Amino acid sequence: MDLDAIFPYSVFRLWGVEVHDSVVVTWGLMAVLALLSWITTRRLAQQPGALQNAMEAIVEAIESLVSEVTPYDPRYFIPFIGTLAIYLVAANTVSVAPGIGSPTRDLNTPLALALVVFLSVHIYGWLLIGPRRYLRAYVQPSWLLLPFNVISEVTRTIALALRLFGNMLSGELVVAILLLFGALLIPVPMQLFGLLIGAIQAYVFTLLAMVYISAALGSPEQALSENRRNTK
Repeated sequence: MDLDAIFPYSVFRLWGVEVHDSVVVTWGLMAVLALLSWITTRRLAQQPGALQNAMEAIVEAIESLVSEVTPYDPRYFIPFIGTLAIYLVAANTVSVAPGIGSPTRDLNTPLALALVVFLSVHIYGWLLIGPRRYLRAYVQPSWLLLPFNVISEVTRTIALALRLFGNMLSGELVVAILLLFGALLIPVPMQLFGLLIGAIQAYVFTLLAMVYISAALGSPEQALSENRRNTK
């Protein structure tokens, strides 16, 4: 195994811009996941087959994760959190295929995903509890906390990206080095180890995304009591 392939590399140039392998793999994953989604949902049945059963199990697992984090209706979050989770599992584990590197080993991909999570926190806050109550949380109990809350939002977004990037790149490096020294003895266990790392990192990233969204929303009871005070 070529250790140079562990790091992102340029595949071709498009209008003078280098397109790395991580972007190409992401495009491929998007196409495959979209096709699988279409195949699975185009003929839903009361007595589902194996593929529909698998997809329903995935949706139920994501719904369970969301329900454990937030008291709000999981249906608000499943489209976003589910898409994020499925993509991350695919992106983090695709490297077990020969010659394909995980897109998340490229810092640009985790940064883009973290930015999407950052935006989703504010979008959900504005839509579900209203802009007034959401923005007020940044200045409670004092306006002096506003800069610290803003800094906290930025730093946790960066940390979210760096955590995924660091763990995925280091995991691929460890697997590649071990395979280099014991290619005939331990390829299968190391590939399974890579799958485990990818699945765990996908779960952690998705869970943290949901935790950030839930923290921004607070509890439905708080929103209801505040709305009652405002209407008096």
